[in-house]
Amino acid sequence: MAAAVITVTKPSDVKGAWKVGNRQFHIRDITADTGTYATGGFSVTAASLGLKHIDFCLIGSVATSGTAGATANSIGVRYDSTGTTLTFQLYELGGTGAAGDPLAEKTNAEAYLSNFTFRVLVAGQ
Repeated sequence: MAAAVITVTKPSDVKGAWKVGNRQFHIRDITADTGTYATGGFSVTAASLGLKHIDFCLIGSVATSGTAGATANSIGVRYDSTGTTLTFQLYELGGTGAAGDPLAEKTNAEAYLSNFTFRVLVAGQ
């Protein structure tokens, strides 16, 4: 299966961005079609989020599949040192799946949830 295509969109139910001082705040939905995960996650640029520089990203939900939300993966975020890229990694039950096991990153070439979406709030300039 090919790698999933990732899209970043402004949600239709969000009426606009806002500004506090010299910081802008934007809400975006991040969606993947069907495909496979690559170890290390996938990256999105500040420009795709409506910014030139990213100061902070708040993930508003886990990645849920389709419109039913019956299955989900946890999400981690890594910031690059230049403030121009975020990398999102997906996590699932690791080890034996027993209580207390930490989450583990999805494995390389493992299938994504079918058409997952999660929402982020990003702040920056």
